[in-house]
Amino acid sequence: MKYIVTVRGVLKDTAEGAAQKTHDAIVERLTPRGRSLGSSGHRAFLNTQDKREFLAIDTWESAEGMQQFMSDQSVGADIASLFEGQPQVTVWSESGWSGYGG
Repeated sequence: MKYIVTVRGVLKDTAEGAAQKTHDAIVERLTPRGRSLGSSGHRAFLNTQDKREFLAIDTWESAEGMQQFMSDQSVGADIASLFEGQPQVTVWSESGWSGYGG
């Protein structure tokens, strides 16, 4: 079963280039640990109407690995540094319902 974690919030940096640089540095730091715990994907999106509104969709192969990763205080601090205020983090599980696409 796959698990999806969504992270949604308002970016701290007002300049899109600066926000992207911060995001990419965080992803570079966290990816090796995440992959070792079952992370299989990360996609980042910006709202077309307000480029400071951010949404990430992360895919996990292991609920235990995801929980271990997300409960690490240093991971939380890294992720929180990207946002103005606390981002909204939601965990979803595969439904088994029909669908299509990646």
